[in-house]
Amino acid sequence: MAGALERGEQAMVLLNRRGFSTFVQCPSCGEVWTCPACSITLTFHRVPPVLRCHHCDHREPPPASCRQCASATQRFRGVGTQQVEEFLSRRFPRARIARMDVDTTGAKWSHHRILDAVGRGEVDLLVGTQMIAKGLDFPGVTVVGVVDADVALNLPDFRAGERTFDLLTQVAGRAGRGPLGGRVIIQTRQARHPALTHAARHDVHGFARAELAERREPPYPPHVALANLVVSGPGEQAVADAAVKLGEWLRALAEARPEAGAAVLGPAPCPIERIRRRWRWHVLLKARDAARLTRLVRYVSARAPVPGGVRLVVDRDPVSLL
Repeated sequence: MAGALERGEQAMVLLNRRGFSTFVQCPSCGEVWTCPACSITLTFHRVPPVLRCHHCDHREPPPASCRQCASATQRFRGVGTQQVEEFLSRRFPRARIARMDVDTTGAKWSHHRILDAVGRGEVDLLVGTQMIAKGLDFPGVTVVGVVDADVALNLPDFRAGERTFDLLTQVAGRAGRGPLGGRVIIQTRQARHPALTHAARHDVHGFARAELAERREPPYPPHVALANLVVSGPGEQAVADAAVKLGEWLRALAEARPEAGAAVLGPAPCPIERIRRRWRWHVLLKARDAARLTRLVRYVSARAPVPGGVRLVVDRDPVSLL
């Protein structure tokens, strides 16, 4: 980036995590600030200073002391786009820096104003989340840096590698679109992961072969059709009981209809157990024949035993299992 700035070129830095720090922790007792409505940590935003939940938008002021042990010192851990922007402003004080994420593009036309400024050459460094990765054509961008490419690589979702590969190949395409050429630098601790090695070579077919082999056993799409049945409600035990009963009913149904060839996985708590004060469990349905699974899902949607106060959402071909 220093070389690009000296030559009057532009650079982009991607970190798919907004805010300043991903969580706040007490160094004395280890207490971590979490959302009261969701099973996730609160993200610290420096401008304006606030702790925010990125699921339900719960907000509270940053703590001056620990609520458990009253320690006066709190540590802000993890890195977000705000922190990257601040670091770059210190490292390159004369550079014109813009940040593009949900926090800076909330106002009307703000998205276009930032991109127009980059296009006119009024921005030297563009920092952002995944929204800077796709569809942008700036010939002056010769360097793209990806901070912590492992952020989404190890999520409990079978599409994690696919999403990482997609994001990296897309953002890599932002560099070198003009006659000046370009360079992409990816920060990772898993340099041998197929999503990263194939992205570095722009090898779409090689990644597809590796990913298809990985999903063959245990089988995941596209080798099987998939449906995610999510049970949710305000009562933790009621949701757990309803999910267990649903799982038993689905297994009995699969045995009664062997022609569907359906397999039942779960029930289990969702990776994010609670969102907006609703507890969440899920059950997965798999089948080799997509049409038969569709018919089975229609039957389940109409007749599944779900008690009052509990909601069932059937997600056919889920994009995410989180």
